[in-house]
Amino acid sequence: MMYYETMYIVHPALEAGRLKDLILSVEKSMHNAGGETCAINVWGKKKLAYPINKEKYGMYILFQFKSDGSSNKEFNLGLEHNANVLAYLTTKIEKQGVLLDLPDLDNQLGLSNVKNTEDINKNNESTDSITSKTEESNNEKTEDSSSNDKNEENE
Repeated sequence: MMYYETMYIVHPALEAGRLKDLILSVEKSMHNAGGETCAINVWGKKKLAYPINKEKYGMYILFQFKSDGSSNKEFNLGLEHNANVLAYLTTKIEKQGVLLDLPDLDNQLGLSNVKNTEDINKNNESTDSITSKTEESNNEKTEDSSSNDKNEENE
């Protein structure tokens, strides 16, 4: 088996969730063709050297895989027919060129931070509501004690 990498540029308007679906579908098409994924590296949104389909920007994705090479033609044909892929290039690489220790796809796309932020916000909202209820309760107790003090003074 030989090592290959495909750099493909995706339409910049895709949101993170849709981008993840597209990346996973490209990976699945390679698996269906008999290849094995080595690494996926999302470079992010970059300015193109020249416009492609009237787009000035694109999302760059580096996809490294192991394959016997016979299925690369149909894999590239799938990329060619995908409307969200602006351009692609597949090249042969050496084993030492394979990227290691990349973060998972959710971290690269920033999806895990969104979920964590949502959880933190929910926790903060519940803490805020508890704090405000406690403050209201303390204010009521303070008002009650001050009215009791006034009643004692009047007597």
